[in-house]
Amino acid sequence: MTKKDDYFHYNNGEAVTKGAFRISASQVSKFFDSTSQWYHEHLLGEGGFTGNTASNLGTVVHAGIEMFVTEGGVDYEAIDAHINSIKDPEVDTYDILNNYGCMLDVALSYVESNMPDMVEEFVFHELLPGIGVGGSIDARYVAKRRLKDWKTTAAKTAPTKFSRNYWFQQMTYAWVLKQKGITIDYIDLVYITKGEMGRVSEKTGKPLKDYPPTVTVVTEEVTESSLELIGSCLQIIAESVKAWNEQPEIRHLLAQDSRVKTKPKPILFK
Repeated sequence: MTKKDDYFHYNNGEAVTKGAFRISASQVSKFFDSTSQWYHEHLLGEGGFTGNTASNLGTVVHAGIEMFVTEGGVDYEAIDAHINSIKDPEVDTYDILNNYGCMLDVALSYVESNMPDMVEEFVFHELLPGIGVGGSIDARYVAKRRLKDWKTTAAKTAPTKFSRNYWFQQMTYAWVLKQKGITIDYIDLVYITKGEMGRVSEKTGKPLKDYPPTVTVVTEEVTESSLELIGSCLQIIAESVKAWNEQPEIRHLLAQDSRVKTKPKPILFK
């Protein structure tokens, strides 16, 4: 078995946040792009994403990388046991078992020559009393002043630029570290494609082109202007959460959703 108790569940940083409301780095973009949904999930506790086949595949690839970096090897038995323990009928565990090994092989080949100094480092910074921002960084390179985030994708070829939500996520980590006196110069997305091998055309019966798993790195420079932008965004979220807690009568305005409007108190007749 592995030395760490659990490689397969996200670290929510309770020991660090100590009860403070945490703005998740991975959800910063969602605050602006799906405002009502963000409030329903994070302040009303109404559901949210619980996982699917793709996210579970990503989890085990991340776990394998963390094992490799921290322990020098991968506990494949532990990974297989975790996959087989997934009970969600919507998750295709066969697909995960069939694909994670090849994806992990190409990922570890990259990691071996790009060994990070720290993996799954949880960082947090308080923006207002009881309200902060943070999350778990996939990989940090101290001397290179660089962050990397492993991203698994089912695409045959990896994206070639940062998506909006990933930019917000990684730049948030760079900003939080900056508040701690740690400068980050570059953020990387390391895409690990699922690949498609051995396919046959339904029409002709002939073999289709193979797409083996690959690793592609997309890089973004961290600039003062980008840090200023993300810092202002985080402050807006923190002040919005504060207003939500202190002024329930404007919650529908904050959430852009009349369904959460506070109902007037009934008038009691004497």
